[in-house]
Amino acid sequence: MKLVLDKSHWKQVAFGDVIDSVSERVDDPSQAGVDRYVGLEHLDPGVLTVERWDSPDKVAAQKLRFYPGDVIFGRRRAYQKKVAVAEFEGICSAHALVLRANQDFVCPEFLPVFLSSNYFLDRAIKISVGSLSPTVNWRDLKAEKFDLPSISEQKRIADLIWAMERHRRTLSGLADAVKRIENPLMTASADGEVTVADVVVTARSGATPLRSNKDFYGGSIPWLKSGEVVGDGISQTEETITEEGLRRSATWMVPAGAVLVAMYGDGKTRGQVGRTAVPLATNQAVIALVPDDTKCDPDFFYYWMRSRQESLRNKGAGAAQKNLSKAAVVSEPFPSLSIVDQKAAVARLVTVDVTVASVLRESNELRAAVAAIMDSIFGSAA
Repeated sequence: MKLVLDKSHWKQVAFGDVIDSVSERVDDPSQAGVDRYVGLEHLDPGVLTVERWDSPDKVAAQKLRFYPGDVIFGRRRAYQKKVAVAEFEGICSAHALVLRANQDFVCPEFLPVFLSSNYFLDRAIKISVGSLSPTVNWRDLKAEKFDLPSISEQKRIADLIWAMERHRRTLSGLADAVKRIENPLMTASADGEVTVADVVVTARSGATPLRSNKDFYGGSIPWLKSGEVVGDGISQTEETITEEGLRRSATWMVPAGAVLVAMYGDGKTRGQVGRTAVPLATNQAVIALVPDDTKCDPDFFYYWMRSRQESLRNKGAGAAQKNLSKAAVVSEPFPSLSIVDQKAAVARLVTVDVTVASVLRESNELRAAVAAIMDSIFGSAA
């Protein structure tokens, strides 16, 4: 898909001359009169619209108000490339900029497209200041100069990108709808319950070898942390440890096929379920469950635990960080289904997984195509 553009009519403009930074501040989020708060954690790179949010009563400190059509740009750690247009009124993190098009120069539908381009984002990253949490300051950004097409060409670009984005959103909605089939399948025909403790032979967390001993790290043993507990077939980890690190710490070799549960982390990480494809070690924030194949089908056990992720997240306890305990994990219910019935459920669930994977693959390919088209339109920042 290609959009032929005449760049001879593009004009260079100062960002602040064509885009406004809206700084309507809200001191008490709970009294803002809106029901949606958007933090930087709710913005997904490569997604043009705000699709996730939280309740304002769960946050404190000063926030920014935004209105439908405003674009939220994550100015803190701009390298994360978080930009999205809001389709509703709400408040957002003060670590964002709320940007609004001056319609004499910029088509509102074009603004989120332009701000999502590498042409804009690479420049924003370049002018960020600070070492730990580099941040884009409005006084610097408004002085930056960019080449922009005419309003008519902006509309052509926006029409193309938004048509592709609408299709991506349709695919994403379809994947979510298919995923929701899983829970009814998991609960069908259950005539009673035991607990996870009754159907596993091992439930054990790992440990962290002494960080100050460099001889414990960089070996051949994959060592997994809670943020890496994602999906089936886990085989690679960010860090590795040595045989000595394994031997001289309380971690252990988790066998292939074990189900992992992340016990620590924020609401997104805590309770996350995965399954190992190779033997590996974990830290203390991950509990490994080895199913007893005389009492449950291992594949069914994985799917069942995956269906309990929300329940597990809600079991977190603690003041500063709501962590899971081993007792909380193994006390989860498990259906008293025969292994034959479990295998029958797995066959249906595999079909669901294959369908979801196919839809998500198409969605990811579409996202990549959008990025490629935008790069061909805008090029890179100088």
